[in-house]
Amino acid sequence: MPSSRKFALVLVLVAAALTIAACGSNGYGASGSNGSSGSAAGGGKPTLTITSPANGARVSEPFMLKFTSNQPIGPTDSGKDHVHLFVDGNSNSYQVVTSSPAMVKNLPPGKHTLKLTLQHADHSPVGPSAEVAVTVTKGSGSGSGGTGSSGGGYGY
Repeated sequence: MPSSRKFALVLVLVAAALTIAACGSNGYGASGSNGSSGSAAGGGKPTLTITSPANGARVSEPFMLKFTSNQPIGPTDSGKDHVHLFVDGNSNSYQVVTSSPAMVKNLPPGKHTLKLTLQHADHSPVGPSAEVAVTVTKGSGSGSGGTGSSGGGYGY
C-alpha cells in the first residue's frame, strides 16, 4: 500500500476514534455527579428545579413537594428518569419519586433540608440536583406545598 494511502487510512481511523470518544463523553468528569449520559428532551442540559415549597418556607406535615425537569419522569420500569429524595443529607436513605407533586410525610417538626437528584431508570445519576430548606410545623394538611397526586411519600 502506498504511503499516501496509509496516511489517509490512519487519518480516517483517528477521526473515527475521536468521534466515538466524543459521543461517549458527557463533559462533566468521571464522577458523574454533575453529568448526564443522556440528552435533555428538547435539547440542552438536563434540568431539575424545586418549585414548591419555597426555600425557607414553613410547612405543615404532610406537604407536597413540587418539581420540574426537562426530562420525562416516570416509573423506573418505564425506562424514564425519576428523582431520589434525600432528607437532611442522609445519603444512605432516599425515596424514589416518579412524578410531581410528591407527598412528603413522617418528618418530625423542625428544620429540614430536602434534596432531589435526577436519576436514570437504572438509578445512575443524570446530574442535576435541587435543594430546599423547610421548617416543618405540627399540624395536618398540605402546608405551602399545595395539593395534588402523590408521586411517593418520604418515610423514616
